[in-house]
Amino acid sequence: MNITIPSLLRIKPGALAKLGKYLRNSGYAKIGLFTSDGIRGVVEPALSVSLESSEIRIVYAETVTDNRIEDVFESAFAVPQGVDALVAVGGGKAIDFCKYIAFISHLPLVAVPTSLSNDGFCSPVSSLYVKGRRSSLHTKIPEGVVVDTALAIGAPPRFLYSGMGDLISNVTAVRDWKLAFYERGEKVNDFSVLTAMQAADNLLNLPVKELTGEPFVRTLAGGLVMSGVAMEICGSSRPSSGSDHLLSHAYDLLAEKPSLHGLQVGVATCGVAVLQQNRAEELKNFVEQTGFAEHVRQNPLERDAFLKAIKTAPSVKQDFWSVLSLAENRAALEKLVLWDGWYKRFFA
Repeated sequence: MNITIPSLLRIKPGALAKLGKYLRNSGYAKIGLFTSDGIRGVVEPALSVSLESSEIRIVYAETVTDNRIEDVFESAFAVPQGVDALVAVGGGKAIDFCKYIAFISHLPLVAVPTSLSNDGFCSPVSSLYVKGRRSSLHTKIPEGVVVDTALAIGAPPRFLYSGMGDLISNVTAVRDWKLAFYERGEKVNDFSVLTAMQAADNLLNLPVKELTGEPFVRTLAGGLVMSGVAMEICGSSRPSSGSDHLLSHAYDLLAEKPSLHGLQVGVATCGVAVLQQNRAEELKNFVEQTGFAEHVRQNPLERDAFLKAIKTAPSVKQDFWSVLSLAENRAALEKLVLWDGWYKRFFA
């Protein structure tokens, strides 16, 4: 089994200004550049100077406005021969778009996320629209990841909260995976589990939980990278996606205005942890201390849609066992949403 891990990995303030140097040192001189719609004005000065000073030539550039599979294939054929690498700068849509082009074109990809809302920038999956439906398609993780922590800190706080929610869900995802082993004999990759849990624990155990502090954001970014690597190791999303993600995906289909994926996942994680009897108090304290809980209270999820999502979550993935596969656990989570004095405040 071939496992890809990022050979270029920089997580530090001002990393964007050194992107050209990193690319040159990695042997890339001619690149295809993909950026998120609206992001060029934010990153343009540092990005241009960085690439020009290291004599990195942009032979193809595109602003990503949609992530339909048809657009991905059209762009893949538009990238000229002789490109050394693809570089994706911006949010998840642009990076997912570019990841799939890199995958089908057999080109290395350097991902430069400008926010840290989930682990998608370093996962072996691209979220794209296929025949009008959002689908998760297998790709490979980037060969390079460059995170400018100053940019991430400057993004709206909801993106950092979303990234936190996505990362702490490893705790419940791994438990679901292990329970699936006991219930159905599903094979568990122990190294993948270790990687995913270390990623979450590094953040949960930080002594100073200051959302916009550089150590916190650096640990969050590193944890999201490790989550992506954990999925690459085992060849599935199991170490970072369990019943928590099933609930979020079901909620996306039912809510009038879905929230950020990681915010939904974080809320789901807190409830699922209670069902699993799995570090629930620790997770509760963490989301309170970081301000995640207060942010969601001020921007609550739709109660009725979440209750319906509890019922439909097991059908989101076929042949996927989780604690929500049991009717009594779904009923228990419904009670938390309706009656628990702490948990019900996430919904309106």
